[in-house]
Amino acid sequence: MKRIITIVFSLFCISATFAQGPDDACRFSQTYYQGTAKALGMGNALGAVGGDMTAVSINPAGLGIYRSNEFTASLNLMDNFHSSDYYGSTQNANRFRLSIPNVGFVGTKERSNYRALRYTQFGIGLTRTNDFNMHTLSRGINPTSSKIDNYLAQIDGLNPDDFQSLFPNDIYPAWQTYLIDTIGNYYSSPVPQGNIWQGQDCDFKGRSEEWTFAGSANYFDKLFIGISANLAHIKREGVKVFNESHPDGADPRSGFNKWSFTENLRSTGWGGSVKVGFIYHANSWFRFGGAFHSPTIYAFTESWQTETESEINWITRKYISPQSYYEYTFISPLKWIGSMAFVVQNRGIISLDAEYQNYGAAKFTANDWNYDTVNFNIRNTYGRTLNFRLGSEWDLGGSYLRLGTAYYGSPLGLGKTDGSVKKASVGISLPAGTAVTFDFAYELTYGKNQITLYDAGNLGIEPVTQRQFKHLLLTTLKVRF
Repeated sequence: MKRIITIVFSLFCISATFAQGPDDACRFSQTYYQGTAKALGMGNALGAVGGDMTAVSINPAGLGIYRSNEFTASLNLMDNFHSSDYYGSTQNANRFRLSIPNVGFVGTKERSNYRALRYTQFGIGLTRTNDFNMHTLSRGINPTSSKIDNYLAQIDGLNPDDFQSLFPNDIYPAWQTYLIDTIGNYYSSPVPQGNIWQGQDCDFKGRSEEWTFAGSANYFDKLFIGISANLAHIKREGVKVFNESHPDGADPRSGFNKWSFTENLRSTGWGGSVKVGFIYHANSWFRFGGAFHSPTIYAFTESWQTETESEINWITRKYISPQSYYEYTFISPLKWIGSMAFVVQNRGIISLDAEYQNYGAAKFTANDWNYDTVNFNIRNTYGRTLNFRLGSEWDLGGSYLRLGTAYYGSPLGLGKTDGSVKKASVGISLPAGTAVTFDFAYELTYGKNQITLYDAGNLGIEPVTQRQFKHLLLTTLKVRF
């Protein structure tokens, strides 16, 4: 009976470690728009404003504001800085990236200047919806445990012949590199149980983006409606290295020097969704709008491979696991957006967006794997979230000054703060003629969250506290014709 219970527990650990998990569900569901400089400068609070290709991604009714054709293209420079605290030790790392977050075209047709239907529009555009480029480092002396303790807990009662079939990517490689051995009828390890240097180096790149194909209509220059079909793309790849080493170079009793566990991951997904929305100009100074985003259904392919390396008694051993391939479906949660904007004496506009999303509703499915346990963990880890974006634009006499701020609530649920994100931005619009404009924007993002490097059971482990400071410079060329 003990052997059966251990195998069941081990299979659960495989699903949590090797297959997709709650963190992936959250990561692939989050949206932080990086499109045009106008949108970024206004904190992406454009749900009731429109007239911008990033606004169309938020509320497709924003396309209805256009009265002329337009082409836009954007370029951004990002510096993503992370500071990690682990057992009193602070490590810093950052990642620079130059990219094209937006390309768009809007075609407008005038229908009538006296009938209900005044204009119709068609738009196609690319908008970046999240950025996965990051580099994080964490390191400290753990006084109580090693990651090997997690391995030993999983194999208690098992025969070594089971390791390759049950744990081909982590425990079996540890067995092959002498990080796990036997003493009599018990499993042991030369790695000390605590008082060792321990850390993790994560280096990832990638993005999520969305191709939008939208249509809209303008009625009486008061009611604007829009709908879009959206082709979403996610690409994420990188390396995660967990390592442990003895503070004195070698353990005098076991001869342990150091070991590392490297994961190479590549995920690519394509999906589709539908968005609908409206904007209504109630009077000359107040307008409001709303939008609905359907769940995005993704088809993912993923590859994963690990490398375990040990150094014991100054002898190095290495094991590379077979490469694993997965195909699965991911369904992101739906989203509701409410917006309003106030025109201030025809010299400026102040806008506000409120966004509702339930991260716990995300789920995975596959033909050859049962994700019931993973989806249960998603529902119990994440919850409902409210995001708020506030922006403004002010006429400086030919050019425009833009200010914005945003708060993205914790994906863990209402009332939680871990994982929440704060943003502040500023932008300016400079005309280069009657039909050409250059927009510039700067955005600062701050976030804080905690991660655990592994499950140490009753031994306990301090979480890594990570702080993010992301600097983003963006410029957009806008041509009207």
